[in-house]
Amino acid sequence: MLTADSVERLNQDMAERHLQGFWAMTETEPLAVHPRTRVRPHLWAWADVYGSLVRAGEVISLEHSERRTCRLINPGLDRDFTTNTVQLSVQYVKPGEHARAHRHSMAALRYVVQGRGAYTTVNGQQCLMEEGDLILTPHLTWHDHTNHSDAPIVWLDGLDMPLIQLLEQETFEPGPWAAQPITATSDQVGALYGAARPPAAPRLAYYHYRGRDAEAALQALAASGPPAPADGYLLEYRDPTSGGPTLPTIQCALQLLPPAFEGRAHRHTSAVIYHVRRGSGTTYVGDARFDWEQGDSFVVPLWYVHRHVNRSPSEAAVLFSLSDAPVRKALDLYSEEEV
Repeated sequence: MLTADSVERLNQDMAERHLQGFWAMTETEPLAVHPRTRVRPHLWAWADVYGSLVRAGEVISLEHSERRTCRLINPGLDRDFTTNTVQLSVQYVKPGEHARAHRHSMAALRYVVQGRGAYTTVNGQQCLMEEGDLILTPHLTWHDHTNHSDAPIVWLDGLDMPLIQLLEQETFEPGPWAAQPITATSDQVGALYGAARPPAAPRLAYYHYRGRDAEAALQALAASGPPAPADGYLLEYRDPTSGGPTLPTIQCALQLLPPAFEGRAHRHTSAVIYHVRRGSGTTYVGDARFDWEQGDSFVVPLWYVHRHVNRSPSEAAVLFSLSDAPVRKALDLYSEEEV
């Protein structure tokens, strides 16, 4: 005797065979006109981050841990990352310490927020660190960190690890030495990328953006004309060989908000993580309000309406940011609009 079929029975029979109908997917999560994300707007206060790092300095040894970092975890994700594509952490190296050499398939960057005199070695290039410096460790470059100064050094670690994990390309390799042999300095490599760079220049990559150079360029931009309505003065770091983004997966930028600046609300399909370099202000993200000051970090998820305000009537505010825009643009998925 034939019995009537049903959608429920069909779905159950298909599930037992590891199949699913399109109709079942759209019933549980209907398609949307605009992009959606589980990443939540969130702010991490510097006092909490730095306090945790200082405590970690007392109880976490680099002899037993590859790195001493405090990872910023988004409360909306079921993965322990800041966004679905970029992870932001803060690293703390005490005087006399050395973080041993390794390399990995994840591209990474270091933005120095406290201290000077330590150095990172990237594929043999010694990058002496000062506050405001940006140092890149691209995909599969050897890197280790040494602090011969008399004070701790602290920097932001940005990595594309969440994206690389989703692509199932995560690899890690310890170095054959604890510390790499130094074969060049940032000054030597930087000279090759000047206006007089010879055609047959050695094949050395550009890993080190000096904070003092970036600051001078930012101030020149601020003196060149009125600010953009949404972002004030936005200075993007660029690869000097290609003119492209900082890294294939991460775009870095400095953003200056003039005194009393009130930005226009806008949104875009890239997620952006901000770190307050100096100053104080407020950023409205969706229904959230973040009052920030120097050292704080916060995230603007993709397609969230947001705007920046500088609360000071006399002092500029400067934000450092990491965005996954290069990935969106490479896939022709990037768009933005003022609201």
